[in-house]
Parts: sequence; structure tokens; C-alpha cells
Amino acid sequence: MNRAKPTTCIFLLFALLAGICSAYEYDEDSRPCEEDKCFVAIHSDVPRCWMQGDNQNIEYMMPMDGGFHRIPNSCRRSNIFGGDGYLVAYPSTGGVVFLEDPSAVDLQYLGLPNTHDTARSPGEDDDLATRMVQLGAQWWPNWDLYFRHSSRIHDDIFYDYHFPSKVDVAFPTTGGVWVANFTQDASRYRYEDMACQSWLPHAPYLWDIKMRYALTMDDKSEMMKDLGATFYASVDVVPGLAKTVQEAVSLFEPFKERLNNMEDDGYRERFCANNEDEDKDTVNEKHDKLRWGIGRLFGELR
Repeated sequence: MNRAKPTTCIFLLFALLAGICSAYEYDEDSRPCEEDKCFVAIHSDVPRCWMQGDNQNIEYMMPMDGGFHRIPNSCRRSNIFGGDGYLVAYPSTGGVVFLEDPSAVDLQYLGLPNTHDTARSPGEDDDLATRMVQLGAQWWPNWDLYFRHSSRIHDDIFYDYHFPSKVDVAFPTTGGVWVANFTQDASRYRYEDMACQSWLPHAPYLWDIKMRYALTMDDKSEMMKDLGATFYASVDVVPGLAKTVQEAVSLFEPFKERLNNMEDDGYRERFCANNEDEDKDTVNEKHDKLRWGIGRLFGELR
């Protein structure tokens, strides 16, 4: 068997180290986050972070730790047209409120242009965050927690009630509100894995397409109605939908423990198991969990 010569091994090691070092070099359009006045705190020192244009790029070395993301820097309100599609507000309560890929109708409802990204006005964050959560936006304590768990969902790890649902809201001019809640788990669980079935439905195939082509809130309302959304006479009676940022913070509280549980490999395998030897207490734990935005779990079946 042929063995590599010591000189060859040394050369390969040097090349590897050089590659790693070059990966952390910044070009003329990039700069380290800490050196930029528009730096957004991630609450983790794990990912590599650099600024590029109006974006703050965040890259975790391991995909399961968070993946790669581009968020608006703290001087920008959004990066819908030049990043990962976030509309962001940083309320005075702390944390972050965001909508991912908001529709043109949603932007118009929020009083924002649907043709270009905008600069942030810190004094307006509380008001904007309040209106965003009424449209189904999520509040998270920090970006790191969101990235760590959303990346695992994208890698097909089943979360079900451990991760906030996707909430869509429409306010027709005739009054009332249309609301739909969908699981954020991979769609393959709908067809392939009978052991892991979400309590919530997946979004219909045409959902995103139809939302994209709505021109008014009435259009969006009609499309949501056609696709099975639920109508409420008033936003005040919608279970689990925040009306204020503080309510959004409170609704997130149960997810802190659930997300922490999902850090445990054994727990993940156990709650999604489908066998006769499963601990009955573990099975029942599912049905005791409150779900965000689901009426029957906040009221009727509580």
C-alpha cells in the first residue's frame, strides 16, 4: 500500500489552513460586523458575521447549528428586494418581530412601499411591531434561537407543536378577519412518515401563489376563504393571535421549553415515535401542549 510522504502531508495541511484563512478574508464590499455601526446583536458567538451592503450575513459552520442567513442590518427596515426577504422591527420590549417574504398587500396595509426596501426609524418600531403581529408576524427572543431551530426544520427535522405555526391574516373592508394556521414542518411528513403527523395542516399547494397575486386585502380575504381559512367577526376573538407585542411575547413563552426540549436527541426521537412500547406519559404530553393560534387547543378542547 502506498503511503503519502511527510512532505506531501505537510503541503496538504498547509493548503487546508490557507483555505480556511482565505474563507475569512473580507473583500472591499464586506466588513466585520463589530466594526459597523449598523451591527445587529445575534446573541451567539458561534456564527461568522460580516456586513455586505445593507445586509448582515450570518453563517454557522455547521448547517444544523443555524445555516447561512442574510438579515437587514440595524439601519434597514427590510431586505425583501436584496436579501432573505425579512421585514423587521425591534420593539422596546426586546427581541425581534419579523415577517418573512411579506406580500405586497401586507406591506401596503402596514403603510410601507412594495417597490423597494426602506431605512429603519427606531422611534417607529413599537407601532410597526404591533401592526406586524396583528398580521401574524412572529416575536422571537433573538435571531440565534430562531436560526438554530428553523434551519433544522429546513433540514427535515420534525417539530410539530414545538415551533410556532405560520399564521396568515387578512382584514376585508367589510369587517372581520380571516385567519389561517399552518405547520412549518417539511411537506414530506404529510405523505411519507405516518409516525410524524402534524396537528396543523400544511399550506395548500396554491397558497403562496395566490397570496402573491392578491392586489388588495379583499383579494387576499377572498383567496384565503376559498382555501379554507377561518373567519372571525373581530380580531379580538381570534384565539392565539397577538394584538400587541406584549401578547406576542406571552404567546411565545411556552415555546422556550419546547425548543429547549428539541435540543435533546432522545426527546426528539421519543415524541415522534410510533410504537407500542412508547411511554404513555410521553404520548399524553402532546395533548397537554398549547398551540399558538389554534382555537380548539386554546378553548374548545382545552
